[in-house]
Amino acid sequence: MKIKQLSLLLALVIVSSVSFAQKVKIKKGNVTVDKVNTCKIEKDDVSRGAFYINNLQDEQLLYLKWIDWGQYGYMEIYKADNLDDILFETEVGIGYKKWIVKKLYNAKVLSSAGINEDKLNQFAKKFGREFTRKRNRY
Repeated sequence: MKIKQLSLLLALVIVSSVSFAQKVKIKKGNVTVDKVNTCKIEKDDVSRGAFYINNLQDEQLLYLKWIDWGQYGYMEIYKADNLDDILFETEVGIGYKKWIVKKLYNAKVLSSAGINEDKLNQFAKKFGREFTRKRNRY
């Protein structure tokens, strides 16, 4: 009986999480969240794995740069107009572009109108600069 109850509970959790999940799609550089154009992604050919997040008018908002540091791979995120100061860092993996766009969208940092500066600063403080601190120690 407990196995049936646990199975039912697990099925309900899965169904509820899938039904409320946002659909983020990246196709030909255009990013849509729940079928609404949100932003664009522009590849930066200067650095491998680097790209810009642009608004719908192709103004560069954020610059994301992949860093390969030994066994660590992480992403540094900068404001596109200030590449001297890292806002925050995050680990990378398969599907990291969709993942970071979804995080920024859910935190109300990114919208079709552009970037909310206050939310971006708050989001950056939450993520921090863990990898840079580790790298600077060595």
